[in-house]
Amino acid sequence: MAEKAMTMDGTVSADKYQKLASEYSKLRAQATVLKKAVLEEQAKEGGLREQLQQYATSLRRTEQEVDSLGFRNKQLESRVSQLQQEISVHEQQRKKKDKEPASRRGLLGGTKLDVGDAASAETSHEANAAQETLLFEELQKKIMENAQLTSLIDDKQRDLLLHTERIATLSQKLDKRIGDQNELEKRLRKEIETLQHRNSELETKLVDAASMLGSEDALSATGSDNTPLHNIQQNNSNHVVQLTAEDRIAMLEKEAAHWRAQYEVAKLHQNFNSNPIKDLSICSCSTAAAGITVKPSELEARGSQRARDSMQEPPEPPSKEQLIYSVFSKKFEDLLRLKVHAESRLRSFELEVQHLQNCLENATHELKAKDEQLASLGGALQMMEEELTTTRINYEEQISVLTEQVISLSDQLAACK
Repeated sequence: MAEKAMTMDGTVSADKYQKLASEYSKLRAQATVLKKAVLEEQAKEGGLREQLQQYATSLRRTEQEVDSLGFRNKQLESRVSQLQQEISVHEQQRKKKDKEPASRRGLLGGTKLDVGDAASAETSHEANAAQETLLFEELQKKIMENAQLTSLIDDKQRDLLLHTERIATLSQKLDKRIGDQNELEKRLRKEIETLQHRNSELETKLVDAASMLGSEDALSATGSDNTPLHNIQQNNSNHVVQLTAEDRIAMLEKEAAHWRAQYEVAKLHQNFNSNPIKDLSICSCSTAAAGITVKPSELEARGSQRARDSMQEPPEPPSKEQLIYSVFSKKFEDLLRLKVHAESRLRSFELEVQHLQNCLENATHELKAKDEQLASLGGALQMMEEELTTTRINYEEQISVLTEQVISLSDQLAACK
């Protein structure tokens, strides 16, 4: 029963280790896939950031162009209004001049003007007409330029709207990528926590196995140091550094088979030697129970002596200590084999966990760097927005000052004329 329990424990532990190894390989494959996905997402994020910077620069340029066009448009509007005022002033002056000769004619009773006055009036009228045509042509040119500028402003505003929409979509994609990256980081952390938990469980199992081996060593220490197992242990302790895990497992399996065969031989020998003793004890007990007293004769005494001699001829059966030693040596070999197997698996698991920890540390460092870049970009964007607002305010103030100056100059020109 003890052997069956040990074999069942060995098979269960081997099945558990196989399951853990398969699950660990799956997790490792998933970790590689997730690492590739994280790298791809980081590359996409870098491309999106570059596009965002390009669109931000183009947006600034378009805003500057819009500001300059607005300034020119206001200048043209002020110039057009001044020209219209000048035209209205000239028309009023011409009407007044036309009315004055008519009133003079009515008062003088149809007197004729001098020839010099008529010539001066005609020349002034022609000069006014030429100036009016020039002003009208200039006004038409300015109106055309204003129309072109307004169309350009509309186009720039449309481009600006398109760029703002594109920036909004890119910012949404960037937020989505950041969310996906955070989810991947959480999944990797959970998987690493599960692997660490399994590693701790394996360490506890290894400690339990070591304690069981210590108890078995304490029980087997009652035997002599000159036993074959002790010599084998000494040889193994001398050459344990030179042997690999597979060589140790093969050697231990051979030793376990050897000791199993010796145990079977000892068991058969014990069964064979215990059967005659049981028969003799049964016979003596039955005669004593019946109350029959048998007097042995000389022949019977001689036969019994011969039987005793024949019983003493075969070798002595193994002692109890030897049987206990064989049983516990077998258990010790099984536990040692399981220990070596568990140590090899544990080393492989530790190496893989260290690799995953390094990968996770690299990913966390990259995420921190990306967060710092995002923070720096956000600060730069805020500074640019502040600069844009300040430049816009300065432009508006300059435009207002220039319009006031233009209006004052136009008033001065009108007063001079």
